[in-house]
Amino acid sequence: MGQGAQEPVFDRWVLHPLTMRTACLVFLGCALLFLTPAAGETATGGEHPPFGPLLFSIAVLVLAAKAGGVLAERLGQPPVLGELLAGVGLGNLALVWASVQMFASARADHTLAFLSEVGVLILLFDVGLETNLKALLRVGPSAVLVALIGVVTPITLGWLASAWLQPDKPVLVHLFVGAALSATSVGITARVLKDLQVTQERESQIILGAAILDDVLGLIVLAVVGGMVTASATGSGGVSVVSVAGIVVRAAVFLGGAAVLGHYLSGSLVRLTMRTGHPDEALLVGGVALCFTFAFLAEQGGLAGIIGAFAAGVFIDPYGRGIRSQREAATLSQLLHPLSSVLVPLFFVLMGMRVDLDSLASPSVLGLAGVLVVCAIASKLVCGLGVLAPRVNRLAVGFGMLPRGEVGLIFAGIGASLRLGDQPILSPSLFSAIVLVVLVTTLIAPAGLRVAFARTRPGPVATR
Repeated sequence: MGQGAQEPVFDRWVLHPLTMRTACLVFLGCALLFLTPAAGETATGGEHPPFGPLLFSIAVLVLAAKAGGVLAERLGQPPVLGELLAGVGLGNLALVWASVQMFASARADHTLAFLSEVGVLILLFDVGLETNLKALLRVGPSAVLVALIGVVTPITLGWLASAWLQPDKPVLVHLFVGAALSATSVGITARVLKDLQVTQERESQIILGAAILDDVLGLIVLAVVGGMVTASATGSGGVSVVSVAGIVVRAAVFLGGAAVLGHYLSGSLVRLTMRTGHPDEALLVGGVALCFTFAFLAEQGGLAGIIGAFAAGVFIDPYGRGIRSQREAATLSQLLHPLSSVLVPLFFVLMGMRVDLDSLASPSVLGLAGVLVVCAIASKLVCGLGVLAPRVNRLAVGFGMLPRGEVGLIFAGIGASLRLGDQPILSPSLFSAIVLVVLVTTLIAPAGLRVAFARTRPGPVATR
């Protein structure tokens, strides 16, 4: 009884806003104390460098990403925006406080980069788990045409804009810029449609089907462009039509083979996990192992690892039913959530840290970013012209295809890691410009969808 009487008092004290703010300030003060050059000078006495600074960097980055994501949600925006902006702030903190060195080194830390890449694989694996192949077959000609326009138009406009403003850059740079603009974040669009309570409308069905197909086509485009860059950099066969066709065939066979095999084998694999005595743990471990194995196989075939991760999700759950070991158990996607909630934000905050605000202050870079933003918006709004069905809100379809979100950041991150000669495909300034495109399009899309649906269906939208 005494314990029961004390619990409310304890809860009120711990959860009181003033207490929480004080704890945050104490943590921040301790963090700033250690964010000095002396933090990395402690020796362990052995041959290996100390892990303390790295562990502390991970702690600060993950907490900053989470805080940014929560704040963005409070403001009605996707969490990825807050996580990205948190990284931009941390990465450019040295501009106002020259003694901060930890974040500058975190940008190029190989261990952090590896952990963030694992987060990307988990993210694409989860996207594959939610992909419903039957739904893709039912989307109809409108969704297919919308998706095709949503890939071809951004690539064309991005290529032309980059070639116009950067005539000294190689052709592959212009092509990769266009490919980065072709991405569509189906996760952000689906969340906004759900918030607006219009997921059952014809426009929403076209948007979601087209966005998923857009992601698949975007992965194939990424495989083609990445293969062309690798072939050009290594001199292994050049970038002929035959080599490009070979990459397309490999990507299509890899994704198609995963879907076909998943149709026949996924059920047997799930039943196998039930015989272990620990079905949830076996399902999670087996799923992650398949994700990494497929990523390895994709890279062995000259494709990006994220294509393999996506294919692994399709293989395990080809119809997006929410695969689980038992009837009342959590789905594999839910089991992955604790892992993805740490590693995926780490990727986004590191992407933000690579943004150089100094480069955006340059008129040429800012002009390039502005032109790319216009191309990114225009190239997706025209997707509405691909709707063949009558009495469909084409403006809503265009805005639904607009956000680049996490998919655009993945493209940008790969572009920053691919090298052509001794230079990355995306220079720091060009990388910053594409991140700005991601920010602007992801901010505009929710507001544009609300306005577009309010024109014809004010009732459901007004309840948001």
